[in-house]
Amino acid sequence: MGKRRRAKSVSRWPQGHWRRRLPVAAAIAVGAWFGVTGSLANALVRADAGRAHALAPGNGQIAAANAEQMFATRPEADDTSAAAEMARLAIRRDALTPDALTVLAFQAELRGDTALSNRIFAHSTRLSRRELRPQLWAIEQAVSRGDLAGALRHYDIALKVSDTARNTLYPVLANALPEPLVRAGLLARLRPDTVWARSFLDFVAGSGIQPGAAAAFLSEARAAGLEVTKEQREYLVNALFSAGQHDRAWQEYTALRGATPRNRSRDPRFALRTDVRTPLDWQVDADAGTGAAILAEGQVGVVDFAAPPGAGGPVVRQYQYLPPGTYTLEGHFDQLQLGLGSRPFWQLACENGQEIGRVEVPPSAAEATPFAGRLTVSAQCPVQVLTLIVRPVEDIAGVSGRLATAVLRPFGDGSR
Repeated sequence: MGKRRRAKSVSRWPQGHWRRRLPVAAAIAVGAWFGVTGSLANALVRADAGRAHALAPGNGQIAAANAEQMFATRPEADDTSAAAEMARLAIRRDALTPDALTVLAFQAELRGDTALSNRIFAHSTRLSRRELRPQLWAIEQAVSRGDLAGALRHYDIALKVSDTARNTLYPVLANALPEPLVRAGLLARLRPDTVWARSFLDFVAGSGIQPGAAAAFLSEARAAGLEVTKEQREYLVNALFSAGQHDRAWQEYTALRGATPRNRSRDPRFALRTDVRTPLDWQVDADAGTGAAILAEGQVGVVDFAAPPGAGGPVVRQYQYLPPGTYTLEGHFDQLQLGLGSRPFWQLACENGQEIGRVEVPPSAAEATPFAGRLTVSAQCPVQVLTLIVRPVEDIAGVSGRLATAVLRPFGDGSR
């Protein structure tokens, strides 16, 4: 009965009505097809622009991407090549697609027709500021003319419109920082709200490219009103130190952490709180066989460490910039659990690894274990590293402890 009623209700539609609706339904189906294939084409365009173009032959942007892939696969200079024909088809479909123009410009360049290539790229830059390759061409043109301001203007545009440009352009700009005119030109364009300012300062500070010029640039950036973060300054100290520019590293370090004399170690109670440590701060050795961490305890800290049986190595280290002279190393552990025959020791060595001397940690049954010793630094060793080292033991208990204080100071100076 239900089926008969349903059939009857359908039969009441006037014949002319369903005939009128059928083309509408077909149009909806066709529209849905083009919508789906267009979406598929957009999804495919990066992986397989040829298939994407087959799905959406009327899409000029996809045709341009297809031309690019064809040219990249087979870079021919011939202006009748398949890539050139596809690029011209893309322009007919969408006159504002710069990717197709890029293909034609590169082909002209391959044929030695620089004038045509330049005209095409110039037209492309007028069409859109958001495309990277025309901006790169504009940079090259400005540089070839000796137009620094023009080159930096196009650097600015490229870095504002393309995140991927940063991987290419930041190293170029960082390498140019020794030129004062480049630094001044960049600072004239950078503002606190410039979208690439923070990431560029991060790169300059931490890349290790031209670290001396990077230090000058960051100093000038601060003077110009740009924020240079503590982390960026810490990364800069690391870069300068790694490059062997110890005087400048020390200068930047003392400006960052506060004035401190060269003839003593720093942070005797491990109070520093920071996410980025420099070689001139206490650092635990993440690659050693010991597990160690600097833990906060109120206003100070401790170095908590442990080594399983058979393991040993560096626990914590700090680079020094000591003048020649005799020094006292002293401090204490508030806990120290030693296996049989195991005694940690402090080593002071030159930066090249040559040992200057050692201070052994004495055995102690007391809860607090003090240590003290004397070390002499020569003029032939301008940079040193002070390291606490745990010897490996086979005792099942291993070695563990908590280092509470450590200070290296001039011999005869009782201050800590």
